[in-house]
Amino acid sequence: MEDKISTESRLAGHPTSAISDALDELGLPGALSGLSAQREGIGRVCGRALPVKFRRMADDPGAYRFGGGVGKPLEMVLKTMKGGDVVVMDLDGTRTASAWGGLASRLAQRRGVRATIMWGTCRDLEEIRAIGYPVWAVGVCPRRSRNEFTFGSINEPISINGVSIRPRDYIVADESGVVCVPRDRAEEVLALLQKIEAQERLLEQQVREDAVSSWDEV
Repeated sequence: MEDKISTESRLAGHPTSAISDALDELGLPGALSGLSAQREGIGRVCGRALPVKFRRMADDPGAYRFGGGVGKPLEMVLKTMKGGDVVVMDLDGTRTASAWGGLASRLAQRRGVRATIMWGTCRDLEEIRAIGYPVWAVGVCPRRSRNEFTFGSINEPISINGVSIRPRDYIVADESGVVCVPRDRAEEVLALLQKIEAQERLLEQQVREDAVSSWDEV
């Protein structure tokens, strides 16, 4: 457990842009494009992926629950999530329905969940911002998701924009976006990050001093 915590902590010390560069150098797709932090000053989070997939199915009686609140598919997620998780939900990138809102954010925060990543929209944005819970999403939509989606899977691999996300992979998110670091390649990524960020520091110094002679000499 100590090794896992140490890896999480070390990854959390690096911006997503640098992590994405390291993943690119290793030929690993990891940047989840199209996702935005839902408030400014959100900071950086790092945790272990809890992958969730909802399937498109209109008017599924098994997903229906009256009114707002928590739909039955989301209830499965809320029962499973735990401290240290980053909930990563695949709703096929929909912009017409939201599976995550204020009540789910309050419960996740209480459980010690690090953040929620929505390949889809969220809702209750004012409430989410007021309690300070970190959410990344493709946008915002007030409409509930149970009209269009039903439960698909939880704690099984999912794929978002060509990036595979497995249970317990590392998720890092900040205002630049979201990256997934495969759990079995994290040490390679961390070793490469040291080299990349040393290069960045040298380039930054040269830029400040207007002394860049060649971009290839660092």
